[in-house]
Amino acid sequence: MSNDGNPDHPQISEDALRNFILLTLPWLSFQRQMLDIAKKGIRDASYVKPTENFALSALQALMMIFDRSGTWRNLIDTDFVVENASKEVFPKVASASIQLIEAQETILKGAFEALDNLRKSNKANSSRKAADQPD
Repeated sequence: MSNDGNPDHPQISEDALRNFILLTLPWLSFQRQMLDIAKKGIRDASYVKPTENFALSALQALMMIFDRSGTWRNLIDTDFVVENASKEVFPKVASASIQLIEAQETILKGAFEALDNLRKSNKANSSRKAADQPD
């Protein structure tokens, strides 16, 4: 049987939307806080060295995987790679990471505000509907 004529049917959808919004808002807030921590970590020079070491280790592992015989790796001076990476590449990666984080923060702020406004308007609509219904 269809519930098309049942006035409670749209209320279920509104309740589901409201519940989704209530669950999403704290998660978005947490995500914004984590992005702020990540941005501060990138800007703080003390966190750069472990990131550099990780990236260089990952690069070396990739080179070992793709060049098992070592022919290409032997052609590259590892000190040259380390010096160039730490002087040229890592500052650019850090700058790009900060820009990406700031873009994510902007998106999260907009999503948070939109969901919060939707939650508030949904709450106001529910209050009006409750006031309009006869006892």
